[in-house]
Amino acid sequence: MGILSKLRELFGGGSGSPAAPAPDPNALWLHFRCKRCGEVVRIRVDKRNDLNREEEGPGALLLRKDVMDSKCFQMMTAEVWLDGAYNVVSADVTGGELITEQEYEAATAPKTDESSEEGA
Repeated sequence: MGILSKLRELFGGGSGSPAAPAPDPNALWLHFRCKRCGEVVRIRVDKRNDLNREEEGPGALLLRKDVMDSKCFQMMTAEVWLDGAYNVVSADVTGGELITEQEYEAATAPKTDESSEEGA
């Protein structure tokens, strides 16, 4: 099984939780929660290709993105406006909501079994 372990390690599988994204100057990470099942999703936005410059609207940049969670496979349609420094100005998400990185981390953190700790 040594080869399978090496392949899993090489391709990032088998850890049970999503790996933290590597630093990337062209990436913007956004986080969503599905309104149907509550599943959270992290997506990578490429600053060079995914954003449109807009003259009219609440921000300078517009992202239109379809996002699907991996639990109930509901499609979320997002329209996110950002300023020139890539800060979210407004977001309209059909079928879900935009959440903070802290909310995403809390939802994906490994759960501990408190009942077994109390009995010890």
